[in-house]
Amino acid sequence: MKASSIQLLSSAGLSSSALLIPNIARDLFGSSNWEIGLVVAGYSATAFMSSYVFGRFSDVHGRAFVLKLGIFLTAVATLLQLLATDTYTLMVIRLIVGLCAGIYPAALLAYVYDKDKKIGRFSSFGSLGFGFGVFAAGVIGIYWGIFLFSSVVLFAAYSLALFLPFGHEEHRNVPFFPMAIIRHNISIYLSIMFRHTGASMIWVIYPIFLADLGADPIFIGAIYAINAFSQFLFMQFCDRYAGFLLIIVGFVMSILTFPSYTLATIYYEIVPAQIMIALAWSTLYVGSIKYVMERNDEKGTAAGLLQSALSISAILGSVLGGVVAQLFGYHGCMYVATIIAIMGLVIFISYNRRRTGNSKDLNSAGQ
Repeated sequence: MKASSIQLLSSAGLSSSALLIPNIARDLFGSSNWEIGLVVAGYSATAFMSSYVFGRFSDVHGRAFVLKLGIFLTAVATLLQLLATDTYTLMVIRLIVGLCAGIYPAALLAYVYDKDKKIGRFSSFGSLGFGFGVFAAGVIGIYWGIFLFSSVVLFAAYSLALFLPFGHEEHRNVPFFPMAIIRHNISIYLSIMFRHTGASMIWVIYPIFLADLGADPIFIGAIYAINAFSQFLFMQFCDRYAGFLLIIVGFVMSILTFPSYTLATIYYEIVPAQIMIALAWSTLYVGSIKYVMERNDEKGTAAGLLQSALSISAILGSVLGGVVAQLFGYHGCMYVATIIAIMGLVIFISYNRRRTGNSKDLNSAGQ
């Protein structure tokens, strides 16, 4: 239960801190869509590097130190956001937050999988925390208050981490560049990068898109919370299904949902799409974690590489989303995201079909 509580609190802290970053950049500092994309991409860039390095570190040296260090530094880093005075200082501070936030997730995932293997239920608390975090950010509204709240919540997560029972930890000798692990899992790493690049194109402009549809900060927080609380419910049922099946469902639902955002003409019409995307991410994320955990002994490294793949796609998607929004508007981002998600699905199915040779084996590939 402590691990689930840590997941909830750390997710709440990070999501509340990040929710209105695009709005802060535009409204307080006059940032363009292109600059907003760089701010968001910078966070993902440093999260990518630390997810890879510290995911491997947790396999080689143990999970306890990595987990506690990561949460503590993230709590400190979120406070630094109070010091931002313009687009560029905001960008630098978000780089630091991303670096710290990428340290601990792989270690926490591997810890939970080693304990009871119920990744879906555990992940659902991350979504629940996300929902509480974004809703709290919307209610607080004042930027300095949001950053203070996020830091307090993360320090609470750190306090719980101090009491986690780690026991004896098995250390593994993992090369710094684990090419064998990358090759073994390339189908999910590459395909989820495509899908999440598309999603990140949308998320980088999403709060601004909602604001332009007439949503105030409270409703923006509520819209994100609907997504998160729906994920919490959907993830409760994911543990019973094979990873491969969950991944396919996640891709299909993403491809249906991304273009549906363009149908909204006023902010409250976005609600059905939020529930659809919650199902998409719940199945895709839990399926991906199961896929790599069940296929690898080096679970921290494999999970870290998965988180790195998501961070790479967030970098690419944030920059691409800023450019596409600048050139073709918000709807352009959503249509391009759909095309990229289709490419990810094709890559995943094609690679697994070549690997297994027939459709019967495809179902067992995610077991």
